[in-house]
Amino acid sequence: MLERDNLLRMLEQRSDIGGRFVNIKRVDNRQGVGAFSALVAADDKVTRKRVAVKVCRPLSDPYRIACFEREAELLRSLKGEPDIIQIIAEKAEFTELLTTQAGVSFPLQLEYYALDLANCDVGDVIARGAWTAEENLIAFRSMCRAVQRVHTRRITHRDLTPSNFLVMPDGTTNLSDFGTARRLNSTTKSLVDSYTGPPGDRRYCAPEMLACLHDEDPSIAVGADIFSLGSILFEMFSGTNLGLRLFNPSFWDDIAQAMVAVRPGLRRRTYDQIIMSIANSRPLPSVASFGAPVPGCVRDRIDDLYRYLCAIDYRRRPIEFNRIFNKLNTCLLILRNEAKYQRWLAQKRRLRAKRTRSLRGVTS
Repeated sequence: MLERDNLLRMLEQRSDIGGRFVNIKRVDNRQGVGAFSALVAADDKVTRKRVAVKVCRPLSDPYRIACFEREAELLRSLKGEPDIIQIIAEKAEFTELLTTQAGVSFPLQLEYYALDLANCDVGDVIARGAWTAEENLIAFRSMCRAVQRVHTRRITHRDLTPSNFLVMPDGTTNLSDFGTARRLNSTTKSLVDSYTGPPGDRRYCAPEMLACLHDEDPSIAVGADIFSLGSILFEMFSGTNLGLRLFNPSFWDDIAQAMVAVRPGLRRRTYDQIIMSIANSRPLPSVASFGAPVPGCVRDRIDDLYRYLCAIDYRRRPIEFNRIFNKLNTCLLILRNEAKYQRWLAQKRRLRAKRTRSLRGVTS
């Protein structure tokens, strides 16, 4: 496989990609890559905008290549949907001439597609503590809308993380990175015959995904996406990763190994027998437990919301979004009226004190 940095240098040295994308630069030192793709920024001669061009690393394993191609197909089907990153140019190929150390040259075909270019991702924002509580809730509402939109299309994302929600130049938040997503329909074949672990980042995975229940029932990933959303909400307010607080790497490995050993068809029934003990041994902490400032007026409600989303027992977790949006909007309403509420409380205290003084004057 062509090394990541070498691929980025090679892309930056090109005059164009596909004759359309010019002035090619890596996005930045941290963002410019996924494990099996490279991301560069370029000027689009058609739209006259700066865009992101995602290039599949050559000679990747078949699964990763299939993930890259599946992402392009899903983004095409989601074109025009708000709250979701938009594809600018569909999957195509260009040829790069490589020369070996022995001086032998050969053509290499590289697949790519172009997307809207983001400013940063939510992970960056969390690390910098850049958003207020209200901005966190507004962004999270957009993130929930995005997941609702893909679930309505019978698509599960399966890798919801702060870094997969991009912050766009206009300040909105868009869902991205559909490489591990899956359509839930009878004609969709899994890219692998069986899983020995979750397809996404284990730090944000629901425990039933760690237990590979999605291998037996792909629709399990619907509720698991909700868990991931709650985990992100917790991190937005606490600055701490929930998955690392609840589960450790030995748990990740042990639960996967134990459940993969169970014969398909019995896995979910077996897991259901132990899920309550897992839940009881791992209470969900408060967002205020890690020192981050959380407005007192909504602290309990944010705890209630994230715990609602992150119920360890997947059978108790919501999969519909109406109540989620109701809880979110209530938090926003309280937060926005906090100043007014505090003024009302102060006035109430003054009136009470005035009545108390008056009553003391009468009795004396």
